[in-house]
Amino acid sequence: MAMSSHSREASAAERFVWATRKVDMAFRATRAEPSATDSAQRDHSRAVLELEQALEELAAAQALFDATVRKSSARRS
Repeated sequence: MAMSSHSREASAAERFVWATRKVDMAFRATRAEPSATDSAQRDHSRAVLELEQALEELAAAQALFDATVRKSSARRS
C-alpha cells in the first residue's frame, strides 16, 4: 500500500515539476521583443497563449499534487 501511495505522490510531483518547466520556457518566449512584422507579432501571440496554457497546467498539477499529499497524509493518520 505504501508503494502505491508513494508512486502516486511521485507521479504528481513529477507532473508539477514538468509543468513548472513549461511555464518557465513559455515565459522566456514571451520576453522576446515583438517586432513590427506580422510574423513576429503572431509568434509573440502564440508565446502568450502557450504561457496561459502552461499556467493552467501548472495550476492543475499543483491541485493534483496537493490532493495526493492530503490523501496520503490522511491514510497515515
